[in-house]
Amino acid sequence: MNLDPSMPRRGGALRKLLTMLCGITLFVVVVAVLGVWAIGRFAPKLLDATLASKTGAHLAVDSNDSNLFLGRLDFGGVVITNPSRWTESEFLRVKRLSLDVDTLSFLEGGSRTVHDAELDIDRLVIVGKANFLTDNNAKDIGNGLKSADKPGAPSAGPASTPPSAGRAQPFHIQHLRVRVNRITVIAGDGTPQRRIVIDREFNYVFEARDITDHNFDDKVSKPMGKLALQSAVEQQPELLMDLARERLRKSITEKLREGK
Repeated sequence: MNLDPSMPRRGGALRKLLTMLCGITLFVVVVAVLGVWAIGRFAPKLLDATLASKTGAHLAVDSNDSNLFLGRLDFGGVVITNPSRWTESEFLRVKRLSLDVDTLSFLEGGSRTVHDAELDIDRLVIVGKANFLTDNNAKDIGNGLKSADKPGAPSAGPASTPPSAGRAQPFHIQHLRVRVNRITVIAGDGTPQRRIVIDREFNYVFEARDITDHNFDDKVSKPMGKLALQSAVEQQPELLMDLARERLRKSITEKLREGK
């Protein structure tokens, strides 16, 4: 499908959202797991404790077939809930998360090397308030985790800036494969204006190589968001027009208020 030149402008809001949510997904699941790989079978419990204390979210794993002697992490049925201020309960459901790591790189310090990383996302739910692009669950979780290394930093809440891909601990992922099945976006959570903006099976696959803490945004977050946007346009073009109309209505309302 050929996109006309005006679509990037009309789809700016959706592209921003999808870019952010893809980066958050990988940040929460992949990078967080890399940080606790060495305790193997206790990793889910530690991740759950970290999420709960920093964001108010929780993590559960149905199966853990990790074998650290072979440098392998293998989780099945991963579920991450939303922070408590959200009515919608679920944030992320992952069928499988598998990492093949270079054990010595973790033991010796320095840059941590992952040979292969596979992430199979069954469903991702982005839920927000009236302005769901700036106040949503993904930003709550991302900013809560960013504060983990900052003593005295506040826990999750409405955020004004997107999470950064930069990490204190350098890493190198040689090959990453991500499959995204269903994406749901809900606006006006907890209010009578609650509505489902997106709820579709996209079922797209994204692959990248030689990912580091320095190029994470350029090689993962941005291209994943672009791919998700293209899938949205091809499957449901009216989404772009709907978002454009919504932004226009808000702009007109704000100008009318300023004129009073």
